[in-house]
Parts: sequence; structure tokens; C-alpha cells
Amino acid sequence: MSNLKFSPLCLGRFLLFIVFIGVLGMGLLQAAFAQNCLKDEYGKNVQCTANDVRIAYATNPRSITGVPITSCQAGSTFSFVADFHVTTTASARENIGMYFATGGQGDALTGSCADNIIAPLHNSTTTGATVQLGTSQYEENDPPPDNCGDITTANNDQVVTVEVDNVLCKAAAGTNKLTLPNCTSWQQPGGTLSCVSPSPSYPWVAAAIPGAPSKCNCDSTFTVPIEVQQPSATVAKSCNTTLTTGEKKVSCDAGPEGGEVTYHVAITNTSNFGSLFIDQICDTAYGNVFTAPGYASACAAGTAGTVTGMNTCSPGMTIAAAGTGSCDFIVTQGENANVTNILTVKGHGSGGTLFGPTQSNSVLVTSSDAPSTATITKGFGSNQEVCATLRYNVDVANTSKADENLTLSALTDSAFGNIAPTPGPLILATTCGGLPTTLTVGGSDYKCTFDAQFCAAPTAIVSTAGKCTTGTCSVGKSSNVGNTCSSDRDCDVSCNGIQHINTVSATMVGDENEAVTQTVGTLTASECVEVVTQ
Repeated sequence: MSNLKFSPLCLGRFLLFIVFIGVLGMGLLQAAFAQNCLKDEYGKNVQCTANDVRIAYATNPRSITGVPITSCQAGSTFSFVADFHVTTTASARENIGMYFATGGQGDALTGSCADNIIAPLHNSTTTGATVQLGTSQYEENDPPPDNCGDITTANNDQVVTVEVDNVLCKAAAGTNKLTLPNCTSWQQPGGTLSCVSPSPSYPWVAAAIPGAPSKCNCDSTFTVPIEVQQPSATVAKSCNTTLTTGEKKVSCDAGPEGGEVTYHVAITNTSNFGSLFIDQICDTAYGNVFTAPGYASACAAGTAGTVTGMNTCSPGMTIAAAGTGSCDFIVTQGENANVTNILTVKGHGSGGTLFGPTQSNSVLVTSSDAPSTATITKGFGSNQEVCATLRYNVDVANTSKADENLTLSALTDSAFGNIAPTPGPLILATTCGGLPTTLTVGGSDYKCTFDAQFCAAPTAIVSTAGKCTTGTCSVGKSSNVGNTCSSDRDCDVSCNGIQHINTVSATMVGDENEAVTQTVGTLTASECVEVVTQ
């Protein structure tokens, strides 16, 4: 048995050394394995109601070799380095802990986080890294060997460079910027724990936890100036047929008996950051155009059939950034069919993020019935009705014996209604108008013409167009006994035709508004009909 003895003072110092070694060992273990968030590390509930220390904003995101990072692909996981600006509203706070949510969760209280302290400048230990981490504004207000960084208002807005590994590329709500919810924790003077973080990596250690449940501050809306890029595409569709060969349209005619229709698909990569991989094309009318093997979902059945002809749309279709890929497929459309169809496209980006369904414009293809033929024979039976359009002359004269002016205000035909001042619907054309007008004794007559049509079944009529003078009547018409005629209309003849009698009367008054006795104009119009048969 050893004779080594310890005085009480030495024993106390030995126990303190053992405690220090234990804390250091625990710190190394935490650095190697712990990537938990604030509440997980604290081990009990927190309220985080204080606002003593916070991360105000982030700048200069870059890779571990210092290359600027301006974007990431949604859904991918990546690492970056950024300068985080830490501010305080208190005179001094010690052992600052910084927790960054890396799993896309809404806060840095639970889940997957990158945990850090404010450390002095040091090189990143990640393989290939050339950047320095920590801060050139490092403060330490606790006695050695404490080296978990502190902050004071005298050295506010500390720029702390932190490496954040394995972050999910996800945009903050309502933005296209990388979401990085975070929490900060601190301890107050007089209540600080001894917080020692081993170099050269200066990891977070368990002593860098809140001094009380309220001594923390969380920001769930924090963003880093890295643009989250979502794979996206636009889809255009057109058609052509044998009737429009070579011409691509959004509407086509498949012809009177239908036929083959070629549909053209054009997919443009609008992501502008990486390639798109097309996994599925579906058509509302023809169902599956193509689906990659093992793809999770199937196209709905088409409403007009399936793709029956050539199809260059196939799995493995890849479209470079800002590029356009195209393919064709052929279907057979029957006669008397109208087909309106729309394409939808699904796929993924180079980082594996899915996009779609992205919808195309609609395309209409029509076809008509095949033409039918028939022979129609037409023959003459009889004239059931014959119509004639006549131009009537109207002459209204003042025949008063005394010096009596007359006022003419309207003209009416017994068969055709109003002539003037407003012609009725049976009047085809007229020069009658300008009423009311005054007719003076011995003055000019009121004269006009109007066109009207009358119709009737043909009957035997006697034309009385005039007296016969010279010549011989036409064949088929007979003259009055002992007379000859100069033309068909200059003698009384019998024929088959139509006859119409109508009168014209006027509405007029004298210069003392008295009624006017008038002689109405009567006209008998006759039209002969000559029947011609084939």
C-alpha cells in the first residue's frame, strides 16, 4: 500500500482537477457526437423571454474554401460558412451559445442543430478547408481556463464566422431565402459556469447553456442570403396532321374521315441552375405518354384512347439549365370527333427535388363526317304562286276651284299600308316622303314612286293594257275580234297570270282644316305567266 498522503488542501485541488478533466472529456464527447438543439441540450423547458443577446443577420455565405455560395437546390443538403452578426442589449453576457436548426424544422429548440460558441479565430478542421472560423472581436470576461466567448456593449455587433454543416435547402415562408431558425443562450456575471472548449476546433460544450430558463432568445424567421432554387419548367403543346404537314398549331383538322395526328411536346427548363430529369408525361385525352420505370404514380386513363403510333417521348429525357427538350407522339383520331387535350409533366432536379405536375396549353383537333352523295331529280308540277314586284307612280294634285290650299300629311295604299311619311313593312323601296306638305291651287303636284310585291296563284286573266293598232299578236295570245296589235301589252289578251287591284288614298285637309273630297287612285296590275317545262 502506498504511503502517499494528501493534505485537505491538496485533496481539494486534486478533486478540482478531476472535475476539470471530466468536464473537458465531456466537452470532447459533445464535440464529437452532439448536434442537438437548445432545449435538448438544456434538458428542461425554456421560456427564452429575454432579449439580451441575438443573432441580428448573416452575410458573406461561402464554401469551406471561400468560394461564394449564392444559391442551393431545394430539398438538397449542403454545408456553408457565413459571418453571423451577434448583438447584445446588456452591458455584458458570458458563455454565449449559438444553435442553428439544420433539418428544416421551424425552430432551434428541438431536432437537428449545429451548436456553436463564440470562439477565437481558428482554422476549420474540415478536410480541405481554407477558411478561418470564430471572431477577431473575441472577448473573455471569465477567469482562465474559461474560453467560451462573451459579449459586451463596448464590443457590440461581433462578427462570428461559423461553419454550418448538413443544412436542408429550404426557403423561409414567403421568401426564396434559406431558412435558418436559431437560438442564442447566455449566462450572467456572477452566475457563470466554467466553460472550456478544446482547441483547435473550439466546439460547443455543455457549459454553454442558458443560465436560467429565460436566458435565451430564438428567431424562427431568420434567413441567410442564399437563394433557394426550385426546379421548374414550362410545357408547350402543338399538333399537325396530314392536312397541315410541317406546320405546328394549337388547333388542327384531322380531315373528313379522321386520321393520324402528331402531337409535339416542348419542355423548357426555367430553373436556370441545373438539369431537369423528366419522369412522366400524361395526356388528358390519351393517358400515359411515358412513365419512368418504378415511378410512384400512374397517369389517369385517357378520355379518347391511347397513344397508338410513333412515340419519341421516353424515360431518360434530360433538359439542361435554360434549355428546351422536345418529343413527338402520334395518335389515330376517328371521324366526326373533336378532341381537346392537355399535357402534364412531372420530374426532378439534379438535386433530387421533385417538380410538377406542370400543365401545358390545350390543343383542339377536329374531324368531320366523310362526305355522302345522292342524286336528286326535279320536275315541274304547276305554278302554285307567282309574285311580281311593281313600281307604282303616285300623283296628288290640288283640283280645288277656289283659291284653297291643301295640306297633305299621309298616303295609304289599300294593299300595302302606309306609303308616307313612314313606309310600312310591305314597301320595298320608296321616294315618298317629306310630309306634311302644302299643295296650292295651280301649283306643282306631289309626285313619288314606291315598289311593292304581290303574289297570287295564276289564273286565266284578261289583260287590258291598251288598244290594238297595228301588227299581229304573239303566238298563244288572242286579240279582240277584228283587231291587230303592235305588242303583247297593246291589246286585250287572255292569258294565265296574276292580277292585283289596289288604291291609294291621301290624308289631307283644307286651309280651314276642313275635310277634302278626293278621288282615289285605282290601278289594276296584270302579269302573264309563261310556263316552261324541261
